[in-house]
Amino acid sequence: MTGSKGQILLIEDDPVMGGSLAQRLKLEGFDVRWEKTASDGMVALRNSRPDAVVSDIRLPDRSGEDLYLDALSLLGRTPIVFVTAFADLQQAVRLVQAGADDYLQKPFSTDKLVVRLRHLIGRSRGRLGAVASGDPFTLSQTMASLAVTLRRVADIDAPVLIVGETGVGKEIAARFVYEQSKRKGAPFVAVNCAAVPRETMEVAVFGREGRAASGSSAQHVGYLEEAADGVLLLDEVADLHPQLQAALLRTLQERRFRRVGGFADIEFRARLIATTNTDLRERVATGRFREDLYYRLAVVEIAVPPLRDRVVEIKPLAQHFLREAREHTDHASLEFSADASAGMLRYQWPGNVRELRNRIERAAALADGEVVTELDLFPDRILLERNRDSPLVEARAVAERKEIEIALAQSDGRIGDAAKALGISRTTLWKRMKALGLSDDDHGGE
Repeated sequence: MTGSKGQILLIEDDPVMGGSLAQRLKLEGFDVRWEKTASDGMVALRNSRPDAVVSDIRLPDRSGEDLYLDALSLLGRTPIVFVTAFADLQQAVRLVQAGADDYLQKPFSTDKLVVRLRHLIGRSRGRLGAVASGDPFTLSQTMASLAVTLRRVADIDAPVLIVGETGVGKEIAARFVYEQSKRKGAPFVAVNCAAVPRETMEVAVFGREGRAASGSSAQHVGYLEEAADGVLLLDEVADLHPQLQAALLRTLQERRFRRVGGFADIEFRARLIATTNTDLRERVATGRFREDLYYRLAVVEIAVPPLRDRVVEIKPLAQHFLREAREHTDHASLEFSADASAGMLRYQWPGNVRELRNRIERAAALADGEVVTELDLFPDRILLERNRDSPLVEARAVAERKEIEIALAQSDGRIGDAAKALGISRTTLWKRMKALGLSDDDHGGE
């Protein structure tokens, strides 16, 4: 569509909500394709690549998690936002930790959805980087030590297995090895083994021989051949089908392979790097991963530590991501509040650096005013705590309420003075009062 601000694939089975969202997005200048089932949404994804996907997390034929896993191989850099009810909030959080870009809890502001989509589409078009600029291995002694190890193996040419949790930076480590090696400048081919459909994985990896006589199938160059003299990265190698595990083992042993349907051997010249967030030894023990392939891949095994073990990196990374996010908001002086900074240090970051980036981008896009608060960063955690039947959470809320009431009483109900006494921003105090059921009207306002 000429003049469109982007193509949106909307997957929503509710006719009222779907119709309302489609109409509003069109009014905002987006080109909208509305599908009502996950299956139809997948067909639409296969036919054309939208600029963003908005999907309900509960669909008549599939869950949000199932849809996300199926769509991974088709999404590429396309951002996806899930719409969720409170009952599915934990599933939404898991999806963001697994790499989905965002979620919005019903009922939500359509204005905020529009702002978020504009930001995500801008980022996917290359205006925002996924990694801090400069050398990410200088932010802590832990990562500096890791960089020393990566440099040492850069030109050994043996396979490297990089292990670590989701979002921890395994691909960054693999690219660092490539950049430090004599293969720099040759192809770097990254393959997400969890994202390529199993039924097409063999052709994707090994290629397919053309059958020109029949014209039924064109020749396809696979990842092994595409990597040439460079590096082939098998991301999440634990998800390789057993049949492909056997074929990959033969390739590593013989340094040769054949295209599917082919008869001629092709030399495999690339260096192989594999990553996994799974304990491959445990998979070997349970028969889900070939032991001989594991030892072939793990000639050099390197672990990237989780972000919670690199706490010193959280603040500089957060500041970098916030600086990038500020460029695409109306808040040029956006900063973290004291409670947000403290909350980031307390949080365990199960989704690691990827989750840190996503939470900051989301908070920056949706924040009110010039301050990103803890509530902006962790709305899901605070909502879950408030709805969890826990004496500890209840005691914390009672203590917090009492502290706020005392501060308000001592300041004669002036929220600004009370916030200053508590060491938080006025906006943060107002949000905490609202969350705890305290009305500023009860204290005289300002």
